Amino acid sequence: MDIKNLLKEKRAETKLTQEQLAEKIFVSKKTISNWETGKTTPDIDSLVLLAKLFDFSLDTLLLEGSDLVENIKKIEAAKVARKYFWLSWGTNIIFLLIISTQKFFGELSAPAFSLVTIGIMLNFLTLMYFTKRVAATNDNRTLFQLLKSENKPLLAAVIVLLIFLLGLIII
Repeated sequence: MDIKNLLKEKRAETKLTQEQLAEKIFVSKKTISNWETGKTTPDIDSLVLLAKLFDFSLDTLLLEGSDLVENIKKIEAAKVARKYFWLSWGTNIIFLLIISTQKFFGELSAPAFSLVTIGIMLNFLTLMYFTKRVAATNDNRTLFQLLKSENKPLLAAVIVLLIFLLGLIII
């Protein structure tokens, strides 16, 4: 049985509202609604709580050709990609601080300046790569939609990089 149908059925049997169920498993009412409509699937922790609450076996749910296991794998991959995304964003900030503080701590040599600039550009490509990986796990939204909705730091990174490159041209 599919998780959305199982969830609707078990919730109806126990006469729980979406809001009551959400309180019992520590999620929002909107999350329950998304699960029941099939827009999203529960993570493994929520599945365990649902199985305990409704007294059903996870074996049948996870082993019956459902997309649930695949969705859990995608969610986990997105978590890893987000970590690398933030690591790359952090190193870009460090690179930009190195370049922007040259007047205070002394000029970088031409090779060092070039290496830092190349590092910034490579980090930017890394940011784009991991943004696409996260987007692929989020209902196949486009990069523009992802920038618009939840990854505003990437948009900021693009703007900072463009300002930096403009500064390089002016200098």
